[in-house]
Amino acid sequence: MEKHDNRPALPKKIYDQIEEDVVKLHIKLELSVPVNPSEVAKRLGYIVHKFSEIYSEGNNLIELRTGNDGNRRDGLSYYDPDVQTYVIWVNDIDSIYEEHDGFTIMHEIGHIRMGHRGDSQLAEMVANYYAAYALVPSPLPSMYKCSSFVDIADVFEVSADCAYNCGRRCMNWAMYSGAIKPYEKVLIDYYKKILKGG
Repeated sequence: MEKHDNRPALPKKIYDQIEEDVVKLHIKLELSVPVNPSEVAKRLGYIVHKFSEIYSEGNNLIELRTGNDGNRRDGLSYYDPDVQTYVIWVNDIDSIYEEHDGFTIMHEIGHIRMGHRGDSQLAEMVANYYAAYALVPSPLPSMYKCSSFVDIADVFEVSADCAYNCGRRCMNWAMYSGAIKPYEKVLIDYYKKILKGG
């Protein structure tokens, strides 16, 4: 999921759309650092299941654990009309880190919130960025006095890989973003209140 590779960047308009939705999510759900993806899903009314729930019943998970391309799947989500909400499945069997499972939940929330209807490289890139930005919004590491990727991993409770990628994004934001966008100001003001204790 959160990998650094040579894929092309998303269009700026999509980054802005993702970031603005994430800020709305933080404010509406009254989130705080570290973000708890399971709690976010619950507050949105989504249901989260783990692959191990089925595995413990002795069922064959090969189809669930692999995507259409035959590669291991970290998670999946879909709308279930029987329960009238979205269901997110997390592959906790092949994962060894709780932070990875949290990223997967937020990734699936990104697919849902961005209205994805199928698999594509673009949808995966959007969902990855959504998850990373939701867990570590660009303005926050400096507000929480993070001076290294290790600090980001500790404060935001994300994997080292996620912390590294988010740290690079946050440094670029601090150096090159220019004027603070209106939704970023809203996020900064919201977290200033939290840091002041009120």
